[in-house]
Amino acid sequence: MSATPSPTAWTYDDFTTPALDPDRWEILRVSGNDGVRHAYQDRNARLHCGDGAFEMSIVPFSRFHDTSPIQNNAKQMYRSTQRFLAPAEGELRFEVNMAVRTYGQVPYDLLDAFGTVNVFDLETGVVFNVAATNDSVYAVVERLALPGIDEPGEPYVHRVVLDVPTEPGREHHYAIAYRAETSEAAWYVDGKRAYWARIPVPVSGFHAGMALFSARDLTRYTRAEREHGQGATARWSGWTIDGCVSTVR
Repeated sequence: MSATPSPTAWTYDDFTTPALDPDRWEILRVSGNDGVRHAYQDRNARLHCGDGAFEMSIVPFSRFHDTSPIQNNAKQMYRSTQRFLAPAEGELRFEVNMAVRTYGQVPYDLLDAFGTVNVFDLETGVVFNVAATNDSVYAVVERLALPGIDEPGEPYVHRVVLDVPTEPGREHHYAIAYRAETSEAAWYVDGKRAYWARIPVPVSGFHAGMALFSARDLTRYTRAEREHGQGATARWSGWTIDGCVSTVR
């Protein structure tokens, strides 16, 4: 399922290469509080690229940790090699199709196993995601607690389940748009606006991303409750970017 693209939209990746293009995508690596850089990469990941889509499957997830969310939550995550700068006026818009199928997921648990479309800025910790499981589609707006972030404001996360019928493997067209002049973001599903939010800090640009996660609370759930053989497959196609004034690496 797709929407009609803007005539000014730029195709960032149409996934026609036999492997994920390293000039466009890289494994995300983030420094923890210990100063060590951790790669969001799962040894069980199986990848397929070509014919207009990128598919990632991890069954079961193997990347778990008992105290550090950085070493636990994202099983495998890719970010765009380029950061897209937002215009002073108008919107910066990211669009992509995504289909998600989970295996062994706790029904209606948003964090047990899920796939994501990510729009994020590690300079301020601001994250806009759309996420999907076998049974739910939801928007995420988050301010990450990352080392070295000096902007004021407390970390937070809001997850809002959207009124979007879905099922295992069902494809939806997603768009996330940001307006710098109002610090507002909007989420669209299958061409309809589904949610919006205003953030407390200005953001000048974003990376795009694709990921599979399992992120149940480390303090609330035991390892056995968090690591019970679950996994997921996601397929992304047709990444387009509209409205960016320039890009940087």
